[in-house]
This record gives sequence, structure tokens and C-alpha cells, in this order.
Amino acid sequence: MARIVFWKLQRTNDSHLQAGPNPQYNFQRSNILMIRGHLFRGLAVRSIHESALDDATIRAAHRNRRTALSGSASMLARLVQIGSSLVTVPLTLKYLGNERFGLWMTISSVLAMAAFADFGVGNGVMNSVATAFGRDDILGIRKAISSGMAVLSVIAASTLTFFLMVYPFVNWAHVFRVTSPQAMAEAGPALLVFASCFALNIALDVVQRVQLGIQQGYRYGLWQMCGSMTGLLAVLLGVQMHASLPELVAALAGAPVVSTLLNAVHFFGFSRPDLRPAHDLVSRETISQIARLGALFFVLQVVVSFAYSADNFIIAHTLGAVNVTEYAIPQRMFALVSMMSGMLLTPLWPAYGEAISRGDMGWVRRTLRRSLTLVLGASIGSAVILLLLSHQLIYWWVGSRIQPPFALLLGMAIWSIMDCCGNAIAMFLNGASVIKFQIIVALMFGVGCVASKLIFVRYFGLVAVPWSTIISYGLLNMLPCLFFVPKAMRGLELKSPALSIVEAITFPLAALHEGEEA
Repeated sequence: MARIVFWKLQRTNDSHLQAGPNPQYNFQRSNILMIRGHLFRGLAVRSIHESALDDATIRAAHRNRRTALSGSASMLARLVQIGSSLVTVPLTLKYLGNERFGLWMTISSVLAMAAFADFGVGNGVMNSVATAFGRDDILGIRKAISSGMAVLSVIAASTLTFFLMVYPFVNWAHVFRVTSPQAMAEAGPALLVFASCFALNIALDVVQRVQLGIQQGYRYGLWQMCGSMTGLLAVLLGVQMHASLPELVAALAGAPVVSTLLNAVHFFGFSRPDLRPAHDLVSRETISQIARLGALFFVLQVVVSFAYSADNFIIAHTLGAVNVTEYAIPQRMFALVSMMSGMLLTPLWPAYGEAISRGDMGWVRRTLRRSLTLVLGASIGSAVILLLLSHQLIYWWVGSRIQPPFALLLGMAIWSIMDCCGNAIAMFLNGASVIKFQIIVALMFGVGCVASKLIFVRYFGLVAVPWSTIISYGLLNMLPCLFFVPKAMRGLELKSPALSIVEAITFPLAALHEGEEA
């Protein structure tokens, strides 16, 4: 409506406002022109402001839809992966026997190092891509992709080269302490196959990061699901054909690598050829930027992993390894709550980065508030259900061998809720590239958490482990975030690249009006 009125006013005939010999008439004419100028500016500001609001609303709707799609695809892929494990584990245990199956599980446990193998470069690429995507900077995205792929390829090649240099001089059967002739013969080749797949996965990881960065993580989720299903079929076929352990490792670890490779070919070759990496776009400046950001993410990952993974060691050191089982089984059960929420929240990380780059801080503030509310409600519901059914679920899972006390289960339930809320805040801080604060807080939490566990576990037993985590996290993590996050939000709003619509329009029109008066 404002645009129509503005257009009609522009079409108004000015013939009746021509200057005349009467000074009073000229004074009235000047006032009318001044009023009309103010009206023009007001209508122009309102018109463009409405247009900007429409664009921001459309972008926010698209951002929400892409985030929901990526989270759903990630969760579906994870469920397929868990389902595949439920099928392959009993099948391969029966086929391989205890020793060879244990060898396979030990080799596969190296996958836990995948988060550290790229030294944080993958996360640095994702943040750089998300920021450039928020500026609609295709060239910047391609530079981040090309530079990131170059760095990850060097890391992968260096990792594989080092392993190949060491491989002939190590008695891998002795390292894994296997005794049967078949297991001794297969230990080295199985590890070699796995190391090759592991290195290739590092180099191809840039595809996942790019798709997350431009908020198309659902593509990777669907391809990952295909890889898990293909790996399951390959293992079933291998068991039927009496395959060796290295061949089974190639089937299970190689299928995701092949799916990621096909994802890269399809994405850069057909879906988004405009983002295809190129050698001449590898930039030293971009590499330096990614490396600096990646190093911070790497330190943060190491610190958080240390703080979260020390429980079993502390229990074994203070109470004995026999007590680890009574803690680890229910801990894995409640960890499902954090795992599922993490899958849904992770797509928000690049979405925050893109929105901040565009200056859409209203969406950032609303999404952070809504994600905290939704995660809090969902985690409380899930944790309460698990708490009420915990003894029945544990009995169904492992039998009557362990009977964890209710206080231990209650502490794990409360910690899973706090962890989910912390993940929601971490996604915002990661997207805003606020890493140093997280490192400081994580260091304080890690030291305080480990120290309190070492002290209180001696007096209160297993029950002290989750409650020490809760108290340490509340005081040393959530309390600092309570003060820092609002301050960080205000700082981002002040640095927002989006100019005020009123200022952007009023200043040029005011200058034009002054020129006309002159």
C-alpha cells in the first residue's frame, strides 16, 4: 500500500506549485514542498523497510526448513547406523569368534579419533563457508572449499604415509595380543585396510563440512545412510562367502568412504558445480584463517573430550575396574538423550554463522531461545522416561548382573538434561566463532570436575560421579554462560553488517532534499 501511495505522489502534477510574484504564495509553496519531501522520505523508508522484512522473513523460513531437514536426515542416518550395528555385531561375533571379533572391535575403536584427526580444520572450513554463504560470496565459498580440501588432503596423505613407514616394523599381532594363527595373520592387513579408509575419509570430509556450511546437511545424511546400508549388505555377503577379517573391514569401513566419494562427485559435478574446488583458488590467506580457527576448535575438542571421558578411568583408579561396568551401562543408556539432541542441534551451528554474517540477529536470538526451550522440554521428557524404565531396560539389555542405585540413575538423568542445554548454547557460540571463551570455561570445568570426582568418589562411591559433574558444570560452565551469552549477543548486534534501513534511506534523501532547497 505504501508503494502505491508513493508512486501516486510521484505522479502528482507540480504545475500548481510554480513560483509566483506573491511572497506569501512562495512561502506556502516552500512549506508544501518541504512537507511533501518528508512524506516521500517516510513512505520510501516504510516501503523499503517492508521489503527488507519480507526478505528476512523468507530467508528465516528457508533457514528453519533446511535446519529441520538436516537434523532429521542426520538422526535417520544415525538410526540406520545403530540398526546396522545391531545386526552385524551378533552375526560377525558368531562368524569370527571372540578373538577375531575383539580384534575387529579394537581396530574399529580408532574411529573415535576421527574427531581429532583433522586437527579442527573441518570445523574451520564449515565456519568459513557459512560466513561466506551469509554474504552470498560464491568466490569466498570456493576459496574455503579449495583451501580446506588442500589442507585435509595433506593431513590425510601425511597420516597414511607415516603409517606405511611404520607398518613393516611393527609386530601387530603382539600389539593386539592375539594368539590364534588366523588372528595373528590378519591383524596387520586388517589394520592396513582400516587405516587406508580412515585417511581417505579425512580428505573427503570437506564435502560434509561444505554441505553443513550451506545448510544442506541433509544431503550428507542421506548419503551416509546409503553407506551404512551398503556396508551392512556387504558384511552379510562377506559372511556368506566366508570372507577374511580384512575383507570384512573393507566392506564395513569402505562403504561409507565410497558413499562420501559419490556424494562429492554428485554435489560438485551436478548439484553445485559453481562451488567446485579449483587449484588456483587455494589461498594462503584462507588457509591461515581456517588453520587459526581450526586450531581453536581442536583445542576445544581435546579439552571437552578429556573432561567427558575421564569417568571410567577415575572409577577404575579409585574403586577398581570391577565397578566400571555398573557405571558404564546406564551411562551409555542416558547418553542416547544427548546424542539425539546433538544430531538435531548440529545443523544450527552453520545456520547461526550464516545469519550472523547477514546481520539477521533477530533470527539468531529467537532461534537460541526456541532451541533451548525445545531441548529442555524434550530432554526432560526423555530423561524421565529412561529413569522410570531404567531397571527394566538394563535387565533386558545385560540381565541381572548389575543393579545401579537410584541416586546414580537420577544424577545421570539430570546431567543428560544439562548436557543437552549446554549443546544448544554451544551451537550458537560455535556459529559465532566464540571459541576462546569456550576453551577457558571447558578448562575450568574439566579441572574442577576431575578434581571433585577424585575427592568425592572415595567417600560416596559411584553416585558421586554424575553429581560431581552436575555441580561442576553448573558452577563453572552454565553460570559463566548465563552472564557471557547475553553480552556476546549484544556485541554481535552492534557489529552487525546490516545497516539500519532508516539510516540507509534517510541520509541520501535528506541530502537530496537539502540540494533541492539550495
